[in-house]
Amino acid sequence: MDSLFTINTCKTYGCPNLGLATSPDYQWPDYRLGYPALHCRACGSYPPLFNDEEFQRWAAACFTGYAREYGHFCPACYQAEVIRYGHNPGGSQRLQCQRCKKVWTPKRQPLTNALSPDAICSVPFIMDFQGELAAQKLYLLFSFDAVRGNILHVSSNYTPYPAGNTLRYRWKGIRPTPTHHHDIIQSVALKERQFLQRSQFDEIQYGAAALKRNANGMILRPVIAAHGHFRVLKNRFPEVGTHIVAHECFLRGAIITAWAELFRQRRASLWFIEEKTVDEDNTDAWRLLGKTNQGWWKNQWQLWAQGRNQKMVCPLTDHRQDNGSKITLTASRRFFRWLAVQDEFQQSSRYSAAHIMRLVTTLACQYNAQNDENIPTVISPL
Repeated sequence: MDSLFTINTCKTYGCPNLGLATSPDYQWPDYRLGYPALHCRACGSYPPLFNDEEFQRWAAACFTGYAREYGHFCPACYQAEVIRYGHNPGGSQRLQCQRCKKVWTPKRQPLTNALSPDAICSVPFIMDFQGELAAQKLYLLFSFDAVRGNILHVSSNYTPYPAGNTLRYRWKGIRPTPTHHHDIIQSVALKERQFLQRSQFDEIQYGAAALKRNANGMILRPVIAAHGHFRVLKNRFPEVGTHIVAHECFLRGAIITAWAELFRQRRASLWFIEEKTVDEDNTDAWRLLGKTNQGWWKNQWQLWAQGRNQKMVCPLTDHRQDNGSKITLTASRRFFRWLAVQDEFQQSSRYSAAHIMRLVTTLACQYNAQNDENIPTVISPL
């Protein structure tokens, strides 16, 4: 199952080596950019190198724990061919893997049903938690069914599983650079400049994060948590055709690596998005105002307007221009508005990182139940 957890690969859309663990075009380590990188001679890219052995050990433990918790796939071989297999003496449903025949009992009901989404939108979120010092920060990642609005998966850079030293988050005392600007084009430009100021593109410094001295688990580099997050989603939903992601370069890399086969076959699309929403109730049609090239890669961004609302969308793969009008983070905005008024969420600075993950998972289940009963489809299908 090693290929399931491949992380040191080319991450360039359109390159024949995208997502491949081995290629005669690879050369590493390469220090041309100031950090150890894999050089793909086919496309000229330099993705940062990770300790692959440490990542695979952690990812395998993460997958096994998730499967035992929710039962979406087998905790031994990670395959999704699972059937109901009677009940244990306590009355809980048992499952059996049709590949390796392992039998187990999931600990809880899944966050959402098994309907495969047409599109997934993914957004990072920073929460306070009680750690070694005051004002500790936890990096969370939420993924939503962009059409139905349900939460598909939530994870954070706190992990209860053992992980090697190279996977740990180390804050260097560098305060995050503000990227908010009244002009949405400038907001995008500020984020792109922030990427270039990092020691490497995926080395995010989002604030201090250290567990209490005797606490179990550890805080991961957000890029590692992101790769684990999207591998779980890919294992559950291998054929998702559209991915919408908040503007962060390492999230792009984690998504395109997880669904690399679909992207190599040009059967999936990936979009960055930046939004400034003033009027949530506006239902007017979006108008394309223009385009601009931004950042190290000179990606083309489209500027759209809907009354006072604005958004910038960036197609990172082959695309149809008119699809940009349908790219939105509406599902995430609705959830975060709901989350902000929950009493437990407002007390997050009192809780440990482990407690916060249990709390957020519980709140996500409550939101999904409410969403299924009361909230209609959030956007038209892409």
